[in-house]
Formats: sequence, structure tokens, C-alpha cells
Amino acid sequence: MTISTNPDDVYVLAQWLAGDHSNWEQAIDNPPFFAHIRVGIRALPNPISNDGVWLYLEQAYDYELNHPYRTAVLNIIYSHEHGRIEMINYRLKNAETFFGASRDRNRLAAIDADAIIKLEGCTQWVHRDDIKTFKGSVEPGKKCCINRKGVDTYLEIAFEVTENTYSSLDRGYDLVTDERVWGSIAGAFQFVKKASFSDEIATTSTP
Repeated sequence: MTISTNPDDVYVLAQWLAGDHSNWEQAIDNPPFFAHIRVGIRALPNPISNDGVWLYLEQAYDYELNHPYRTAVLNIIYSHEHGRIEMINYRLKNAETFFGASRDRNRLAAIDADAIIKLEGCTQWVHRDDIKTFKGSVEPGKKCCINRKGVDTYLEIAFEVTENTYSSLDRGYDLVTDERVWGSIAGAFQFVKKASFSDEIATTSTP
């Protein structure tokens, strides 16, 4: 049952996300469908603005942690107009510069407003599902476009976050036919937090 989401939940969500996450157990149980993935999320040492919390995210195969296949900068804010949390997605202009920085946070100090570009249509709307869980998805409208294997697709994400777990189902659909083009066919990736960086949120963000 959904409960009311308030501005303080921005910091709770950010603290729960901040960590080194692994789906090792899932990968061992079902190796044909799930590779061993690591997701590292850290607070930026120098927040780009005072609005909400700024995080760096990188996602990599465990065997090549210093060459993530996905990086992003996330700005988690509270929308008073809509009564929800919004997670605004940015891409890094020179992502390779920061590869591996989720395990060397000092390198993130170089990220500023000139280093990122907002991904239009890719903001994730988040609500507090219950006292222990946040749920979110990409804003509606099929505007978060990604070209994958030569096909223009729109991204759909469904994720859940608790204090020590994080699950995400990312899929891309054909802009014309709405048929799935890429993404997991075996369900969501299930991550467990192996190390927490939540203490960095309190020292870098002001409610």
C-alpha cells in the first residue's frame, strides 16, 4: 500500500542507494540469464546545486569493474507540485574519465555542471510504497530514447529500493511496434548492498 512521500524521503532514498551493490547470489543461481553485475553509487563531493542530492552511478560486469558499461549522474529531488520524488538523469560528456570512480570518490570532485548533459524524457518518478520500500519508473510518454543495435527504442524501468536491496528491470521497446528489443527476459536484476556509503549523504547534502 502506497504511503505519503515527503521531502525528507529524498535523503532516505539517497542513503539507501549509496553503496556497492552486487547480484552475486542471483548470478550463481541462474547463470544462463544473469551475469554477475556490480552497481556502485556515491554522493558527489561537490554537489552541482543545492537542490536535493547528487549521485554518481556506474554499472559494470564484476570481471571488469574499471570499464563500466553504464555511467550516470543522478539528481534526486522532491517535487512539491506533484508530491513525489524525481530522479533526474544526466550523462557524462567524458564518461571514461570517471571509470572506476565509485571506488575512488575523490575523483568525482571534478564533476561540475559543464561535465554533464540532462537526458530529456528519462526522469524517474519515485514514491514510497511502504515504510521499507521505494518504487519508481521512467516518466510516461516514451521519450527516453536509446538506439540499441541500430534500432531506436524507448526505455522502460521498474525498480524497487530498500535499505539493503535494489532491484531493477530495464527494457527497451521499438518506438513503432512497442515490441521488446532488448532487456532481461528472466525478470529484474536483484542486487544486495555489500558496502554502504550512506554516511557520505549526510555530509554532502543539506535537507
